[in-house]
Amino acid sequence: MQSSEFFFLLERVGRERGLSSEILLESVKEALTSAYKKKYDESPQNLRVILDEEKGKVQVLVDKEVVEKVTNSGIEISLEEAREINNKIKLGDQVKIEVNPFQFSRIAASTGKYVMMQQIVEMEKDLLYEEFKKREGEIISGTVRYKADHFILIDLGKTEGILPVREQLLNREYRQGERVRTYILRVTREPKGPRIILSQTHPIFLKRLFELEVPEVEEGIVKIIQIKRDAGRRAKVVVESGQKKVDAVGACVGLRGSRIKAILRELEGERVDIIRYSEETSVFIKNSLKPAEVKQVKLDEANKEAKVIVADDQLSLAIGSHGENVKLAAKLTGWQIDIRSLGQIEEESAFLRELSGVGEKILIGLKQAGFLTHKDIIRGGIEGLCKVSGIGPKLAEKIFNRAKEISQ
Repeated sequence: MQSSEFFFLLERVGRERGLSSEILLESVKEALTSAYKKKYDESPQNLRVILDEEKGKVQVLVDKEVVEKVTNSGIEISLEEAREINNKIKLGDQVKIEVNPFQFSRIAASTGKYVMMQQIVEMEKDLLYEEFKKREGEIISGTVRYKADHFILIDLGKTEGILPVREQLLNREYRQGERVRTYILRVTREPKGPRIILSQTHPIFLKRLFELEVPEVEEGIVKIIQIKRDAGRRAKVVVESGQKKVDAVGACVGLRGSRIKAILRELEGERVDIIRYSEETSVFIKNSLKPAEVKQVKLDEANKEAKVIVADDQLSLAIGSHGENVKLAAKLTGWQIDIRSLGQIEEESAFLRELSGVGEKILIGLKQAGFLTHKDIIRGGIEGLCKVSGIGPKLAEKIFNRAKEISQ
């Protein structure tokens, strides 16, 4: 092989595998070192590879010791030969000698080629790892390649990613050849190459979808405060606008729901509620229970409990299937939420009307103080009841005892 062919092959390998000339030079040096060792049964001393692409020249230099009698031509040179290079050289000196790598034996060349390919493979693994490690936290598109019991293999082009069962959407059918978007959850270095763990259930996956579909989110005009998900079933996204003229919820929904529909297509069946953020706790709790309409929110600051009243036809909507709506609302707000319908409150507080001394004013006072049901009365205790206008110790004790009887 001539030098010109060598440079042509080096360029082609670099182009095909995406490796720089500096990286390939290291692999060439490693290959020549192995080939040299194979030929002379000795590691070369201070081997240096010089590639002059303009002149199409490959130069390999090694240091050899000047000796009287050569026993290994790989690391030694006779005094006579050395003085042809420099007549001032003496025994024991080191002299730099150029060797022709294209004159190595077939076995030595084969060894060098094997080492070079191994080096290139390892470098490719390192480059892939670095590339995908930098992309942790991003969305990536891929194709479903293989579906197993505990994971799905996603073809990412240069390599493959793993979508474990726990990171898959609950009700989604993943079909071979289907194009999917996933979130790069974690990238680790492994002997066989980078291990890329993907997710479609992580809250940040949903956030990245909003960034892709909603320009105001991507530009930072609309901020996503937090996201809570019951992946595959329901998600709540809290948003806030940084500009008065921009409606945060409207921007995320889009004209005729175009933006939110694009996001929902990726989630296949998961419902997404867009919640307007409020610094006022009662308003935020009310918003968090969307799409249900809330009549009233009563806060117990000491216990961080919120009593929520809704119309009878809104109760199931407020609680949600399997309680998911109220659970996500509680996670969003950090408050324990107790939801009651107007009908339930009337039914559970009916016993108060039977008690002598409890008139309409006291009933209104009890409701305003948060004593909506017999459970509220038991939690508040006699001391709490006494704080309601018109209720003294005796009436408080009577109300409390009756509430305890009903609860048994």
